[in-house]
Amino acid sequence: MTRLLQRFGQGHLRLGRIEAFSDGVFAIIVTLLVLELHVPELHSAGSVAELGEGLWHLLPKFLSWLISFIIVCKFWLNHHHILSLASHADYGMVWLNSIFLMFQSFVPFPTALMGEYPGNPLAVSLFGVVMAFNTVLFIALQSWILHRLCKPELAAARDPHLLAKSLAGPLGYLAGAGLAWVSLPLGFICYALTPLLFITPPEPRNSE
Repeated sequence: MTRLLQRFGQGHLRLGRIEAFSDGVFAIIVTLLVLELHVPELHSAGSVAELGEGLWHLLPKFLSWLISFIIVCKFWLNHHHILSLASHADYGMVWLNSIFLMFQSFVPFPTALMGEYPGNPLAVSLFGVVMAFNTVLFIALQSWILHRLCKPELAAARDPHLLAKSLAGPLGYLAGAGLAWVSLPLGFICYALTPLLFITPPEPRNSE
């Protein structure tokens, strides 16, 4: 195990290609999210009432899309921030980043599931579980960079309580997953509020 960790700690890779690849994946994800929004099919093209009813039935999908879009953009912004703190990339960071992006690319599925079955507690709670797991993966990537690859001049400004603060993310999503079994609207509200805790990256700690 020690030798394996040592191998992951090797490598002195450029960050540019990793950032470009990551940005491409995030761009594809937000594109896939909106593809689930389909124009309602009408029996009478001129019927305002029928179109209004069709749009009303699409409301859960719009809400699911909006929540996921904000969450993915929040991940992208914090991902951009944490990569800017790294002096270079090693193999461990590349693989942690790749696994994180792999599960980010899965986000459109629970989003579509929740939008299609907003009255099903399992569908709504699965969304929270997936988001919590994605947040844990981001925390792992963040910890690897901060403890192994952080630029020396930024080390003093690192918040020593950042890990504890970051755990509010997965706990918030898991709370939403649990609330979905009690009250579906409360689950949606919890999912909408949780990303607001990390809507901007953390400010560096004052080293003075």
